Amino acid sequence: MIIYLRNLLTCGSNLRGPKGIITSPNYPVQYENNAHCVWVITAMDPEKVLNRFKPLIHLDEFALPLRNQGLCVGFSKHLNVIKLAFEEFDLERAYDTLTVGDGGKIGDARRVLYVLTGSSVPDLIVSMSNQMWLHLQSDDTIGSQGFKAVYEEIEKGGCGDPGVPAYGKRTGDHFLHGDVLTFECQAAFELVGERTISCQQNNQWSGNKPSCVCKSHFLKCMIIINMLAFRMINVSPL
Repeated sequence: MIIYLRNLLTCGSNLRGPKGIITSPNYPVQYENNAHCVWVITAMDPEKVLNRFKPLIHLDEFALPLRNQGLCVGFSKHLNVIKLAFEEFDLERAYDTLTVGDGGKIGDARRVLYVLTGSSVPDLIVSMSNQMWLHLQSDDTIGSQGFKAVYEEIEKGGCGDPGVPAYGKRTGDHFLHGDVLTFECQAAFELVGERTISCQQNNQWSGNKPSCVCKSHFLKCMIIINMLAFRMINVSPL
């Protein structure tokens, strides 16, 4: 939804899980000046899902349909939280910002998780509660391409999968509080960033996912990249 009011562009929406996509206005075309956009994401409350169906059908009878719809989280007493992963990000540095906060009280400085700007793609963000809000603000000059992000509900008590760096590999496949991941790079590539990160109690990783950059002659790196691509093609199912 987009509304123009006295040269101020307001947009955004209320979103619910289990997953979805958020993009800036006009993405992938440049967003407007003077934008004021707010998105609020709310995860399903497992207790409410269970209570909604309990008076209608016996538990054993609707467990399978719910499981097939991905709603079996309703039988868990754990509250779901929101995982936000950016695929593209480009805002005018320092002048246009995207603020990401926890909970449903928009603009509460005490609940701000990140204030994002510039062209670096942010790392994974996970809320503390079952709600997360995003607030995009742009000034009256110079816009950029904007952003695209995917949100998804995950069970509380974890940090979400941060992924594996291109031309790298990772040791560790668990993402709950206290779990540790270790990264390394393929031959001819050098690790930039933290080699080891851990999932903290605030649902955030202790460091950003590292990257792998070429440390050898460019031709050697290209040979390795082509070998990796050839290997992936040959192991892909027909």
